[in-house]
Amino acid sequence: MKLTRLRISNFQSFGPVPTPIDFEAMTFLLGPNGAGKTVVLQALARLFGFDPSLRRVRRSDFHISPATLAAGNAGTLNLWIEAQFEFPELLDANGQHATIPGHFSHMQLDSADGVPRVRFRLTAILDEDGDIEEKMHYVIHVDANDEPVNPMVVPKHDRNSIQVHYLPARRDPTDHISYTASSLLGRTLRAANWHAERATVAGLTQGISAALASNAGVQGIGEQMAGHWLKLHKGSYYASPSVSFEHNEIDNLLRHLTIGFTPGHEASMVDFSRLSDGQQSLLYVSLVLSIQGIGRRVLAGQLDAFDIDRLRPAVFTLMAMEEPENSLSPHYLGRVIKALTDFAGHHDAQAVVATHAPSLLRRVPPESIRYLRLDAARCTTVKTIVMPAKTDEAHKFVREAVQAFPELYFSRLVILGEGDSEEIVLPRLFRAMGLADDDTSIVIAPLGGRHVNHFWRLLSGLQIPYVTLLDLDVGRHQAGWGRIRYAAKQILALWQSTPNLTLEAIEALPAWNGPDQILSSSQGAKLLSWLEKQGVFFSSPLDLDFSMIQAFPGAYGVSQAELVAADDPTVKSVLGKSGLGPDQYSTDQQSYFSAYHARFKLGSKPAAHLEALAKLDDAALTAGMPPPIARLIALVEKKLADLPE
Repeated sequence: MKLTRLRISNFQSFGPVPTPIDFEAMTFLLGPNGAGKTVVLQALARLFGFDPSLRRVRRSDFHISPATLAAGNAGTLNLWIEAQFEFPELLDANGQHATIPGHFSHMQLDSADGVPRVRFRLTAILDEDGDIEEKMHYVIHVDANDEPVNPMVVPKHDRNSIQVHYLPARRDPTDHISYTASSLLGRTLRAANWHAERATVAGLTQGISAALASNAGVQGIGEQMAGHWLKLHKGSYYASPSVSFEHNEIDNLLRHLTIGFTPGHEASMVDFSRLSDGQQSLLYVSLVLSIQGIGRRVLAGQLDAFDIDRLRPAVFTLMAMEEPENSLSPHYLGRVIKALTDFAGHHDAQAVVATHAPSLLRRVPPESIRYLRLDAARCTTVKTIVMPAKTDEAHKFVREAVQAFPELYFSRLVILGEGDSEEIVLPRLFRAMGLADDDTSIVIAPLGGRHVNHFWRLLSGLQIPYVTLLDLDVGRHQAGWGRIRYAAKQILALWQSTPNLTLEAIEALPAWNGPDQILSSSQGAKLLSWLEKQGVFFSSPLDLDFSMIQAFPGAYGVSQAELVAADDPTVKSVLGKSGLGPDQYSTDQQSYFSAYHARFKLGSKPAAHLEALAKLDDAALTAGMPPPIARLIALVEKKLADLPE
């Protein structure tokens, strides 16, 4: 039994248009703050929360649009949350699974060879008097709009057979380490079989009570109390008070239960309340996993120490964990995720994790991520990561790159660059223009190059705005016109229909090694301008390193003696042995080849840029900034003005 889809309408940040969320055995929710990650976990808890208080729909759960809020009269509001479960274990002909019997009569098949499914829908209505009416139904039949027809009420027992354990960002185990019916530990102990121990416990507690009552201090208190009581109370009943320790039932003893750890620093046993926040968080997770494991063994008939009717173990358990990185160091975080992954590997268990931790996402396959973001109407949207086909050589590259730069999931806007130079230089240039990357939630990621089209598709699918800075690489192999042709083709493939751009026009562009020189071509200038309007900029004529050393020769320590025509080996090192040579460069540009070669081919690119940028203030950087970079920053500033925070 697995939760395969959740649909939400008008619940908190989810608007009136039903929003589907598909789930894996282990699913990760991520996105910027306020995007709705916690809302998804709370929606699951409203359906099947272990804690009854989490099942109650609140007035604040109803979505109210800004327009309705401005009008001041919301009227009657409604919301619904629908969960679809599938039962792949039915494909196991020899298996016996506790998940099947209770749901069998409500299963539906979409096709003869499909997997049976069950749909639950929670509907709530808030009337004008502030009263909330809730209903939980099976969705058996639907109309043409996929709306339920003649739904069936879900019995309480059926609803309780599915449990969602919502582990909030602050995980305090105190509420679940007590002998109450609503606590994890208390509910389990109440269902334990104590028949063999009752007589033994009764005898031991009677001895303890007698020993305590024989204490002189206790006897003195009893005598004083009896004397004063007789003066005030004259009835024949309740005439003789005494200090008693006669409550020797097991239930009374279990009310004092706790969890202790040995060894301790100051005592032989340390109470769990002495643990750090991170350790208490680990204890909370351990407790939930332990109780669920006991329930699974009881259902399978492997453990008879509990009364199954009193324990009422869930046939399906989902752990909804919020920000596991809270209070946990990275190596503990890895252990928690591994424990949850093992837990979700069973047919009757699943896990959903909402996170902000880049260190966690480096361990996560992108296919298991659901990306949440607010749209222009400030309603939550949910997207799935779109990866290249596994047969495509780009699949491994994109997968590893996304895991290496998970910060892009939390950004308002992504700038795709070619490599390390962009990652160092661009943030400093943005700060010079008054756009600090942290203040604006911009992520600059060196994910460009030959697979940039896959990142365009990925970010477009997630609806994350992006701008790209590529190298024009004039004179290098298949560069210049080749770079423009590649970018134009990928834009056409991504957007299908693009004004003023056809595949025929792209194929008619000059060859990269033809006589038409892109730097002096009016057609090339028009295409570069058009590409910039699409958010694709080029460091011209070569790359960002060359543009910066030309713009700020003094900061990069370029002496006049270095500005001479480069020899043939240097030119081949800069442009490559298969390149066209330096003919498309002006004499002034060619004079920088030797300095470029020394700093960026023989030396360290990061070191050269860091040393040069340290010598330049904001005014100097703004005044001498390469024109394509200045235009890129202007476009980013314009895009940010239209994006929600």
